[in-house]
Amino acid sequence: MSTQAAKLTSAILAGLCAVLLLLAIAMQAGFGRGYSWLHPDVDSAGVANVNIDRTPFKLPPEARFADTTARPLFNDDRKPTPDAPDEPDVPPPPKVPLNIALTGIILTPQVRLAMVHDKLKNKDVALKEGMPMEGDQGGWTLTKINPRSAIFREAAGDEVEVELSTAVAGQSPAAHPPPGPMPPPRPPVSGKFVPGQPDAPPAQNEQAQALQRRIEERRAQMREEAERLRREKTENKQQ
Repeated sequence: MSTQAAKLTSAILAGLCAVLLLLAIAMQAGFGRGYSWLHPDVDSAGVANVNIDRTPFKLPPEARFADTTARPLFNDDRKPTPDAPDEPDVPPPPKVPLNIALTGIILTPQVRLAMVHDKLKNKDVALKEGMPMEGDQGGWTLTKINPRSAIFREAAGDEVEVELSTAVAGQSPAAHPPPGPMPPPRPPVSGKFVPGQPDAPPAQNEQAQALQRRIEERRAQMREEAERLRREKTENKQQ
């Protein structure tokens, strides 16, 4: 401790001692002896017996506060606040029926995926269990995926089970030919014309080829989606 700090501490202690000494001298001289606790058996002097009115308080009639209501104190213009208009009851939005086609299902130990074609948007989406639809059909949520169907639940509690569809989305099935005798099977030829054998209609061949291409594209898309989900799950585990 420095010399200056020691002198300051000594001066503070000396001042406290002087204050305590003055208090001791004042108490010896009788300072504060005029006050004492009142004995419990002695009635307090100078206090008059007063009859206390124990009648419950009753609020005056509302007419007494007419001026306060007409000129509110906490409004800047001292004018009554106009009543807010009653909001009309807005009816809940109508339920949108589920309008989809279940085009594919992927069930593996790691992935549970449903390929859905939204007929309102003409769009294909991949949904996992617990995911809602998009857009106007957002009130429907995929709750369970079965091997051949998927169950969707609406916000109000309605459930719809959608069966797996083998038809390609966006393409109407071809008309069935009228019943009749089946033509004999045509032997395979390598681009040669065989007399007496009917050729298949070109329109049916084109429809079959288009259907086969769409099926292959759908399978490739489902495989890519499953591979992407598998990679995302592997990356999440590594992180």
